[in-house]
Amino acid sequence: MAKATQYEFETLCRAILDAVGGSQNIANVFHCITRLRIVPVNRDLVDMAKLSSIKGILKVVESSGQIQCVIGTTVPEVYNDFIAISGINPGGEVKADAADTASDAAAVQEKKQNLIIRGLNTLAACVTPYLYAIVAGGMIKGIVSLITALGLAASDSDIITVLSAVGDAPFYFMPFMAGYAAAKRFRVKEVFGLMTAGILMYSTFSAPAEGVSSYAFGFIDIPAYNYKSSLFPVILSVWFFSVIFHFIDKRMPKNLRIVFSGALSFLIAAPIFLGFLAPLGNWFASVMTGGFAWLFTHAGPFAGALFCGIIPLTVIFGIKGWSAVELQNLSTLGYDYMLPNFFYSNLAVSGAILAYALKLKKGDQRSAAISTGLVCILGITEPALYGYALPEKRPLAAAMAGGAIAGALAMILGVVTYAFSAPGITSIATYMDEGNNFLMLLVVMAVAWLASFAISFVLCKKEE
Repeated sequence: MAKATQYEFETLCRAILDAVGGSQNIANVFHCITRLRIVPVNRDLVDMAKLSSIKGILKVVESSGQIQCVIGTTVPEVYNDFIAISGINPGGEVKADAADTASDAAAVQEKKQNLIIRGLNTLAACVTPYLYAIVAGGMIKGIVSLITALGLAASDSDIITVLSAVGDAPFYFMPFMAGYAAAKRFRVKEVFGLMTAGILMYSTFSAPAEGVSSYAFGFIDIPAYNYKSSLFPVILSVWFFSVIFHFIDKRMPKNLRIVFSGALSFLIAAPIFLGFLAPLGNWFASVMTGGFAWLFTHAGPFAGALFCGIIPLTVIFGIKGWSAVELQNLSTLGYDYMLPNFFYSNLAVSGAILAYALKLKKGDQRSAAISTGLVCILGITEPALYGYALPEKRPLAAAMAGGAIAGALAMILGVVTYAFSAPGITSIATYMDEGNNFLMLLVVMAVAWLASFAISFVLCKKEE
């Protein structure tokens, strides 16, 4: 009789652990929505062929100093089992006897990456852990829009007030979630990230007395600003705090660290990030949002075609970080025009793969292709991209072309989303408004799927 185990994915996790060289060869491990992302201490100890052959892994991608195992939507459960079996602490930090080595190795890996990739990876690490809450809130906001659009409840009713509070909560308190995730990314205690967010969100600054616009702290002028729903101010602030904290903590006697390291770090860091870095992050967010708005306004169809067309490549190569821009747009503008492109792209991949499936002989391969193509409609494209689009090339080209057409058309029609959600068919309620935005969405959806289907059907050859 096989020995019972408390871990659902023990076989998979132990196989991965063996292929990457064991716990001692892991500098960091975290996950996104579909991938287990491992930063090795020594890349030469990772057996990529062995890793790629493990049952349960759809694809292995090496990118940005990470070994990315594409697993699917069960990756959070796999991650939990992996850190328990490997002995690695939650958040990816190895145990104390190897922490210095792992930290140094991780830093070396980061330095090998170019600045843009490092920035995108940092944004992804600070956003991905709480996407589940953001998606849940976004879907609830979509339901609120649907209820009011159908006239089932008045917009000022108590029911809508309560539901709006539930949906808005993860957005309003985004700095706390970003602070927690940023603390993990920059290797300090998560409570320090929460405290940093608390400082920025404190009522002294977010709701000052009438007539108060700033506070003089010596030569530093600290503006009274409300950082609710913001990302960049808290990420920059936590980063700066981590630099100060690591400098102090390494030089502090061990028996005094718990008392003085955090306190001294905040005494030094807080006035500086309140006076300079948080406002800088807010300014950067405004400039970035304005820049994308300018690009999509003045070169709308071209920008939409380019961005939506390359999305399958960003998925394949594991490029993350777009969520930060989308969330910032929603916070600043009240709507977003970038997130819908992922929805169109997913539909384009679906159309391309289903057309390709029709060119295959009837059998398991055709059935599998049809299944992966249909799953794309729900927002899960990795099986289709890695299993068929990338190896066959032509479905990938068709998906990119269909996505580009849809992205251009969406900008012409002015389609936007009013809440953050997973880019699949279940998100359509987030496009509801009092105008024709939803109807325009349906047009773009149809074009995305049909265009990629037609292009793929023409490009792909019938299997002999």
